[in-house]
Amino acid sequence: MSDEKALLEANKAAAAVYYAKHAEPVEVSMAAISKDVIYHGRADSPPSLDMWIEREIRFRKAMSDIETTVHRQTAEGDMVATHWTLEATHSGRLMDYEASGKRIKMASMCFDRVVDGLVVEHWGVRDLLNVLRTIGAVAKFTPKK
Repeated sequence: MSDEKALLEANKAAAAVYYAKHAEPVEVSMAAISKDVIYHGRADSPPSLDMWIEREIRFRKAMSDIETTVHRQTAEGDMVATHWTLEATHSGRLMDYEASGKRIKMASMCFDRVVDGLVVEHWGVRDLLNVLRTIGAVAKFTPKK
């Protein structure tokens, strides 16, 4: 394996830690994320690792029986794209919504910049609308026939 290919595989492995180990404590799942990570996203996205961890802890308190699947990854240079899915049971308060006991499935597409084995920048798009529909917070879309 060439040095470049080995680096791409190492970058993919570093990025995958967060996704593949999402059910484990944040100290484990976020071990490959730099303390100086830049988190890009929504206006209310956590700008620091501490705030990101705080948000993760709140989400995980609302969910149990978490399972994740990394479907595919691709890498070019220091950028890694990851398509992954999280499944869990909504067993606690999520935002303003009490536990529904329903099993949710959230597909995600994320991009991470990896330097020296750590994620230093993160972009992510998650299908939160499907989660909100599943727990009954948002009406399901039914197309007219």
